[in-house]
Amino acid sequence: MRIKSGIRCLTLLAVLAFLTSCDQFEFSPNQYFDHSSPSNLNAQNLARLRQHAADDTVTIVFAGDTQRWYAEQERFVNKVNSLENVDLVLLAGDISDFGLLQEFKWVHKRLSELRVPYFAIIGNHDMVANGRQIFRQMFGELNYSFVYGGIKFIAHNTNGLEAPGEHIPDLGWLAHELQNTERARHIITVSHVPPFNPAEFGPESLEPYTQLLQNTPNLLLSLHGHVHQHQDYSPFGDNVRYMTSFSFEQSAFVLLRIVNGQVIKSTIPY
Repeated sequence: MRIKSGIRCLTLLAVLAFLTSCDQFEFSPNQYFDHSSPSNLNAQNLARLRQHAADDTVTIVFAGDTQRWYAEQERFVNKVNSLENVDLVLLAGDISDFGLLQEFKWVHKRLSELRVPYFAIIGNHDMVANGRQIFRQMFGELNYSFVYGGIKFIAHNTNGLEAPGEHIPDLGWLAHELQNTERARHIITVSHVPPFNPAEFGPESLEPYTQLLQNTPNLLLSLHGHVHQHQDYSPFGDNVRYMTSFSFEQSAFVLLRIVNGQVIKSTIPY
């Protein structure tokens, strides 16, 4: 019996080792990094983006809420790769569903097949469990900006409901980024939760946030995910154009072409 028990133990250890080596098994839902975890992906993708000089048109694939729709992610990648002259992909949050390392890795495994760089923004689902640590390790800072093709992209965290007591969104940081336009002629902001619902966005943040955007004359778009439907309108009666993305469940994305400050929009099914 002891021999048989020993054999069973050795067999179990061998199976666990095999699954771990094949990246099919995760020992703990609290894990936020392992030997095969990528890191600093947004910085790496920015370096890729800057290898190619921008022309007079900046073409953006705008999507969000990948979550558990893995087959749709593969079709998304194939469709984006079939398009000409795409510069970058903006992924407006909810990369994961439960904030687990394996989810982030599964999504990146698919999106790494894109021929163009993609930039991740943190969503509310990415804030649960150890999601914030995982996002920082895998993608980088939760608030960041970069300039490409004369456009300043300002990516920021608006998931305040998941972090009560914290200053989310960071309005001081956002104000500085909106004012410091560097060499950019235009600005696009992108975050996950839009400022449409005070209960979700935070009633104390909603008005100062929307006023910051309203007082930015060179702002082209305020992009968001979260609502799992595409919307394109100005809900506050000002000059700010808010746009939300399709979720991956809907098998479509928004294609944005920016030409001399003009936004040309189309929706692409896949």
